[in-house]
Amino acid sequence: MEDRWEIADAAGDTVVAYYDLEFCNEVVSRHNLPIAIGVSYRKGGQEIGSYDALIRYDKEQELWQEQLERIGYSQKMLRLYGKPIDEMFGDLLRCHETYQPKLYASFGRQDEDLLKKYADNRLSHWSFCDALRFLSERLGIQYDVSLENYAYICGISFVHIFDPLEDARALAEVVWHILQGQMDETRRQKVVAEYDRKIFLMQYQNKQKAYDALLRLPERTPRQQEKLYAHEAFLEQNKNRYLSYLDA
Repeated sequence: MEDRWEIADAAGDTVVAYYDLEFCNEVVSRHNLPIAIGVSYRKGGQEIGSYDALIRYDKEQELWQEQLERIGYSQKMLRLYGKPIDEMFGDLLRCHETYQPKLYASFGRQDEDLLKKYADNRLSHWSFCDALRFLSERLGIQYDVSLENYAYICGISFVHIFDPLEDARALAEVVWHILQGQMDETRRQKVVAEYDRKIFLMQYQNKQKAYDALLRLPERTPRQQEKLYAHEAFLEQNKNRYLSYLDA
């Protein structure tokens, strides 16, 4: 497989594997372990195959129970229905031979890095790409927008419930819509405006906290005094915007 392939090159006859991982911290090492995977193999906008599996581990690798429960999984579920990770990778390799995807696309690099970490070079001949980066660049969105928001922009009904196959399918639908130019500009602007609002509110509140902390100091260095004036100027200049966002 050639490294030159990019998701923007995907056409109606191109097979792309969209995948998603769910993961959980191991109690002792605190390292993330993949606990579920879903893959949707697509030719253009059509799913031609899929794969999903739960992953179980030896008793020596104890998963963080609270985190598992928070995303809708349990140790019992993984023990009863999960596959050993080597068996899961064997399945993935067989699916690769069956569907011959040109690319493996995930929503961000974290899933790619985690999959490669436990693959022991078994996937070294595969080409990976970050669909989140593609979507961000294509739509001109500088924030880390959720997959749900990208689906909203494309008019796709999707709610994230930590089901990796459904997440992979949603990502595939979003990417294909964007490749076909099927998106709503009004919705895109609404999403961007909401993220602008959230980021500004966070920035303003952080500046307020820093200003208050400097103001409480019994004495300030020249550098601290300079920061105090800068924070004060920012807060005063942006006060009306901040209050308007709070009232919205």
